[in-house]
Amino acid sequence: MNYCNWLFDTKDKDLEREIIIDWETGKRLTFKGLQTEVVRLANFLKSKGYVPGTVIATHLYNGIEAAVAFLAAEYIGCVVCLVDPLFKADEVPYYVEDSGAKCLITHLEKDEIAGKLPSEVDVINVREVQEVCESDEFEKSLEIYDFEENELALLLYTSGSTSTPKGVMLTTGCCHTFLRKNHQSMYRYDPDDRILCFVPFSHGFGSISVLIPALAYKAGIVFQKTFHPAKVAEAVIKENITHMLGVPTHYRQLLRYEPFINNLGKLKAAFCSAAPISCEVARQWYEKTGIYLDEGYGMSEATTLITTRMSRLPSTSGDVGHPPEGIISVDIVDDNDRVVENGTIGEIRVTGQGLMLGYLNRPKETAERLRNGYLYTGDLGYKNPDGSLVVCGRKTEFINVAGLKISPVEVETALNSHSDVIDSAVVGVTDEVYGEVVKAFVIKKQDSNLTERELIKYVSDKVANFKVPKYVVFVDEFPRNNVGKVDKKALKNM
Repeated sequence: MNYCNWLFDTKDKDLEREIIIDWETGKRLTFKGLQTEVVRLANFLKSKGYVPGTVIATHLYNGIEAAVAFLAAEYIGCVVCLVDPLFKADEVPYYVEDSGAKCLITHLEKDEIAGKLPSEVDVINVREVQEVCESDEFEKSLEIYDFEENELALLLYTSGSTSTPKGVMLTTGCCHTFLRKNHQSMYRYDPDDRILCFVPFSHGFGSISVLIPALAYKAGIVFQKTFHPAKVAEAVIKENITHMLGVPTHYRQLLRYEPFINNLGKLKAAFCSAAPISCEVARQWYEKTGIYLDEGYGMSEATTLITTRMSRLPSTSGDVGHPPEGIISVDIVDDNDRVVENGTIGEIRVTGQGLMLGYLNRPKETAERLRNGYLYTGDLGYKNPDGSLVVCGRKTEFINVAGLKISPVEVETALNSHSDVIDSAVVGVTDEVYGEVVKAFVIKKQDSNLTERELIKYVSDKVANFKVPKYVVFVDEFPRNNVGKVDKKALKNM
């Protein structure tokens, strides 16, 4: 079992199809070309003594080299540890040392990083990867490693909002399960489809949710290093993009980019994940483009996809649809692990296939998250009468006002419904009387004269008094993590 098989099982008729277009460099690879580069880099890595089970960390921006390194390490049975390319030289050593990586493939210069790592860690600069891939020196036959179904193949690190980042241990079998989930609950791509990927490849959203189905369905990927509405607009037209995957902030920005609105309708589909999308944004997207903004809920610990809402508007913000039947099931449980009735908020619990092996070298945290065959997500939500899931937010993000629990998503939905509000983020802040009160950070339209008092009064007509923000702070932008989620811990510390 090896996800490189999807690349090397490509039939002759598809070998000259383009699989990767690197928007930044202009380089284009066919399936045949990708096969060649993967084998060359795999031989190069093997020549350095890397054997099955060796951890190889990659610290690369979206692009051809990121995909080639990801596949080449898998090809010879190594464990890939994906590290966010935005991390600086002083941040990278944590991931290398925590994962036990023997090799780091990075966009940084060797002298920037080598002195910060243990001496036995081999540092390979991205230019060396390019040179290997362009040379026929390492072009020789090499057998693809056959992973056991439960053998570690991939490490994805959590964002570490409540602790130091933890390595989520995934198997090649998890990736095979993802493809089955995708086939049932997301998109069955055609070979002529083109997927635009500006979400980070270093996150499961880019590496698993985009690359794996593209290889299997023989579709093409256009990699962009970063998100920018104008670049997206240009790529959609020039590369005949059919599918786009992003997070809520991407779609809010695209809706504000008027020159691009007319081109959005050329897409077959657009998918949103990583954080709940507001009903208003979903509605605007549908009205302006004629296509639904599909939405999913997932996490690295479940190999990304858990539920999807496809080809319909959300019933409420956080409505993320159903899990893939027969593969994953979702329950809502109370603090005593008892399943609650539909409509009752509790912790989202997942069971089925494609769950992580655990957290690397973190038995205590693993035992807290994986119990009796269930993955306890740490997210709160409820089920609608039809069984669809509504996500209300992280347990740690819920606001406790005098013992009353408040979902930030509910308050943000009320704030975002104001015509002058572009986006909002709600947190709980300490209060001597109530324990916590609601504080809202709001991005308003540039020419708006909306005041804190006016917005508080507006929201007070939409939600119960204890949910109304006590404070509203207007900001130009929110702090975000590498995927685009609002960093609420940073907001609280502002």
